[in-house]
Amino acid sequence: MTNQVQQQAKPEKIDLPRKPHYITLNAGCDFFDLFKKIEKRFSTCFMLESLGEDSFIARHSIIGFDPEKLLWANGKELHIQDRQGNVSTYLSENPYYLLREIIPQDVLSRRYSGGLTGYIGYDAMNYFEPSLDIHASDMFDAFKFGLYTDGLILDKMTGEIFYFYYDREGYENNRIDLIETLLSEPTPANGKLQVNATHESMSKAEHANAVAKVKQDIIDGKIFQTEVGFKKWFTLTGDKINIYEQMRQVNPSPQMYFLKFDEQQIIGASPEMLFRLRQGEMETFPLAGTTKRGATAAEDRELARVLLNDPKEIAEHNMIVDLHRNDIGRVAQFGTVKVRNLMDIKRFSHVQHISSEIVGIMAENEDMFSGLASNFPAGTLTGAPKIEAMKIINELEGEGRGPYGGAVGHFSFNGDCTFAIPIRTVFANGEKAYVQTCGGNVFDSNAEDEYEEIQRKFAGTKRVLDLFSANAAVKGDQ
Repeated sequence: MTNQVQQQAKPEKIDLPRKPHYITLNAGCDFFDLFKKIEKRFSTCFMLESLGEDSFIARHSIIGFDPEKLLWANGKELHIQDRQGNVSTYLSENPYYLLREIIPQDVLSRRYSGGLTGYIGYDAMNYFEPSLDIHASDMFDAFKFGLYTDGLILDKMTGEIFYFYYDREGYENNRIDLIETLLSEPTPANGKLQVNATHESMSKAEHANAVAKVKQDIIDGKIFQTEVGFKKWFTLTGDKINIYEQMRQVNPSPQMYFLKFDEQQIIGASPEMLFRLRQGEMETFPLAGTTKRGATAAEDRELARVLLNDPKEIAEHNMIVDLHRNDIGRVAQFGTVKVRNLMDIKRFSHVQHISSEIVGIMAENEDMFSGLASNFPAGTLTGAPKIEAMKIINELEGEGRGPYGGAVGHFSFNGDCTFAIPIRTVFANGEKAYVQTCGGNVFDSNAEDEYEEIQRKFAGTKRVLDLFSANAAVKGDQ
């Protein structure tokens, strides 16, 4: 294993054929069972899927394993590691935009065709806005991706499973024999998992003080709204696939993900997409405004009616819609930005949110990297105006958010990308883990109500983690 620092040279661009090969596999296979086999075998892998009432948002589920390279950044260094463990480090003023010089965007495929899959930390905003100095995380990098040039795709409409790969000289390309071996093996039982809650990064009184500070900042004219929150810390001992398996049952969501970089794992059931680019059309779906679920459909409707007639919630949502319109507008063709749907209600396992959909056609001189950067991070996790709100969050929360409020997803070789906002998510590094939530604070916010909103947002994840607490005595093989 070597580590080479290259101050001048740029990373070599990935050279791919223009088209991948797709092989149809057994249509009767359980895709999640297949992932459990892969997760037990490989230290780096991922699963992305869409479940629940809004599962139509993504027709395909995706599995990747044992990537060709790992790419991560901290500060002004981009690190690239090959399968043999050799690491090259490149110095750059902006490691994020160095990615666009490495990754092809011209592969001819309407389906997923591989690319970079991983996370972008909230503190990666330092790459996009020089005036910011967002706290870095001591558990996660500014961003981290696996470079996947083969993988597995489930078409949920037909039940078909595809394996894709590229013909490339000098590389291990076609691993279909390994896939067929995995398909024939029995699904391994889950190991045991023990979850212990330890502490919170902010007490209820400290949160109330933060809300009061935000309200004073609004009076002083610095901001209109800010999303301040805190972490709940845990120790996780054992097999973390249990968490994802239960999330799929307890809190099925349109953006589900299990991301594993050895000891670093991101396990989530997010209701909110950050940014999607498909064949030149950009989409974002901000959620702002929250109430609980009712016990019946009639109670759901009554709670939604109250939410949609709450002046505070409507004002908050309209501010976020305007912010997202501006974010997309910075990289869109003139006159193409539209609010396709305004203030719908989206229902999830424990909460209801006000949701809108904003679209635009990408300008010719932009691409998936600049598109994501223009919309990063989501206004629903910062407030408005975004830059000033982030400065206030940085001061009040006092520590790095890590991937929370950043992005989880993929940049594809065909020039498309899809990223979710990592909320309702467990962020783990070894046995140390946290869940973070926040609430939108405006001038007429009440600290007690804001604290209760944070607890509601945490409820789905808490229900899953409680299954594995010491009192629950839940074992493996869930």
